[in-house]
Amino acid sequence: MKIFSIILFFCLALNSARADLVAHWPLDTNALDATGNGYDGEIQGGTVTYGQDGANTNTGSSASFPDNGHIDIPFNKALNPESFTVALWANASSTSGFASPITSRDDVGGGTSTHGFILYNDNTGIWNFWTGDGDPGWDRMEADFVEPNVWTHIALTFDATTDTKSIWINGSIAATETAPGQYSPNGTIELENLHIGSGQDNGLNFYFDGLIDDVGIWNEVLEESFIQNIMDNGIVSSFADPALSSPDAIMVDLDGTVQGLDIPIKNAGQTQSLSISAATFGDDSNFSVTTLPERIAPGQTGNITIAFNPLGTTGNFSADLQITSNDSLKPARIISISGLIRDPILVSDQTLDLGKTTSGSLTITNSGATRGLNISAYNIIGRDAEKFKVSGPASLTAGGGTGNVEVRFDSQGEEGNFIASLEIVSDDPLVPNAIIGLSAEVPFGDILVAWWPLDIDGTDASGNGFDGTIEGSLTSAEGANATTGGSLTFDGGSRIDVPFDQNLNPNDFTVTMWANALSTGGFASPITSRDDVNGGVSTHGFIIYNDNGGNWNFWTGDGNPGWDTLPAGPVLTDTWTHLAISYDSITETKSFYVDGILAASDTAANQYSPNGTVEMEVLHIGAGQDDGFNFFFEGKIDDVGLFRAALSEQDINTIITNGVGGFTGATRDLVITALNLGPGDGQVTITFDSVSNATYIVERSTDLIIWDELTDNLNSDGEITTFTDLSLPAGTAKAFYRVRPL
Repeated sequence: MKIFSIILFFCLALNSARADLVAHWPLDTNALDATGNGYDGEIQGGTVTYGQDGANTNTGSSASFPDNGHIDIPFNKALNPESFTVALWANASSTSGFASPITSRDDVGGGTSTHGFILYNDNTGIWNFWTGDGDPGWDRMEADFVEPNVWTHIALTFDATTDTKSIWINGSIAATETAPGQYSPNGTIELENLHIGSGQDNGLNFYFDGLIDDVGIWNEVLEESFIQNIMDNGIVSSFADPALSSPDAIMVDLDGTVQGLDIPIKNAGQTQSLSISAATFGDDSNFSVTTLPERIAPGQTGNITIAFNPLGTTGNFSADLQITSNDSLKPARIISISGLIRDPILVSDQTLDLGKTTSGSLTITNSGATRGLNISAYNIIGRDAEKFKVSGPASLTAGGGTGNVEVRFDSQGEEGNFIASLEIVSDDPLVPNAIIGLSAEVPFGDILVAWWPLDIDGTDASGNGFDGTIEGSLTSAEGANATTGGSLTFDGGSRIDVPFDQNLNPNDFTVTMWANALSTGGFASPITSRDDVNGGVSTHGFIIYNDNGGNWNFWTGDGNPGWDTLPAGPVLTDTWTHLAISYDSITETKSFYVDGILAASDTAANQYSPNGTVEMEVLHIGAGQDDGFNFFFEGKIDDVGLFRAALSEQDINTIITNGVGGFTGATRDLVITALNLGPGDGQVTITFDSVSNATYIVERSTDLIIWDELTDNLNSDGEITTFTDLSLPAGTAKAFYRVRPL
């Protein structure tokens, strides 16, 4: 057997009968730290009464917190470790008001950045574990409902190695989450005291009403059996000697040969030596124990040496190492050992973009050392799967064998961006189903889907026929700028409804508009095309909100419960603001531009599923909700455009400058090309581009609100038509003209 020097990857917290207890406050007769580490507390602010009935016979007495009294422990870095467990018994007298049994927090500048941990009996009567992550706000985790006048054991844990926070209620895990950026310790910026029986940085708020017993802080994450032991037997029972400390699980990198490796075992006891009397793998044929350690002195580490033999096979291997020792608390221990021999190995690019071509290929390789790769299937899956075809080799030889996978694309007469995924099914033991992203493009002849100038009504000026119907009262107003014409004022109860059409809900899109809000908050929506199936079972579509925090927000439904939000900064009232939202299905990127500048962007899988995927809901301008009966916008809206592509920042700025009608791809039926004053008073000649055999309406206004019709029967002169206004009142300082087809 070959003996290798192997790096072990410990994938769970240490499994120790004598974890490193930083502080222990029994709260029997005082607030002294029973570990001898000196983290003693003092009563502040009111009454704390010791000698009350404890949680059970093993925890002694408890302390009562009937008013604003609490216990303060001076700040110490040791009380705020990177990884930690906090455990205590709590008996709440009520279930409201953010009452905190224990808090060690620093809320810098009233919310500029937050640090530390808090346990709350929150204002809805639920146990809550809050942590600060260095950013504004708190990372909140809800557990079970608080049972008044009932003893409840609570443990809070955070593992800095895995970024996992958890809350345990009565010895069972109630909630857990693994995510980066959940915890930054108190003391990172400011040094705040630890409080038992109250919250806030200074301990002068969020007072706990009830009993607290047997409080402990550890500088590591305790395993479930340890938490259950201190719940049943009290924290004092954790002082085992000798105490076996070992990895809970070990993951090793196996290379296909016979290997030897050492499993480290530590004696975390204080005075007694640790003896390993037995270690076995049961009937597992791949793993065996070769050597046990000698007696391990307190604080020292020894090794159990084991052997691994693949017996000519590859794939995943796992076994449980069962250890028997003289650990005074837990003599039997199990360590899970796992590893993978990966052979064959499929290697390929992760994406294939055909661009504007109709075919392409990618090379796949078997980098396994000894075994050929067998491919059982090539599957096309995803949104546009029917437009892609694939063929490829059935096998690849070992040691670098390669083959070409051919992909063909047929848009079937459609335009736009197309995506799917290629699934390669093989006997690669680690990745038996390899996924490769596919994409292709057929450029649009015209990317403009709809254009609502909102000068006087909800007419679609693109010529595509997506006209809207006014519901409620809308009034005309001055537009955002000279290129956009007039606008419409929405009174907080009115809207424009555009009947559902799948073309209004493309897979890739941009929505542009001008908005002038009269107020902030309340989830006021200038435009919505959404489908909230059965009140939240699944969500689809897009929304722009003036949200309840007074920020512009871009919401999309992804087919799952809830909405994917993208805030983009504060709403400025009584100010014209240009908004543009976009989604690119190829890059899976949603973006929000405010006044032509990218304010927010997010690239992530599964952010958008169009309205119409399940149900077909109307598009609303000036309101939200599926039916348009809620989330009304109060203010002015102008020059709304919907495009079936994700426009660039340059494109959006062109629209800001020239309006939707001046953007490449948008088409006007006519453009006024000249205004000329005649020789006499009140004589103005208008020249405009026109369409042959068309009839036009000409209107005049002096304030862009009230429009006077000059004619409704002006026949076209061909591609250029003129009209002379002979009725302009003398002394008129300014006049505006508009022409529209009859």
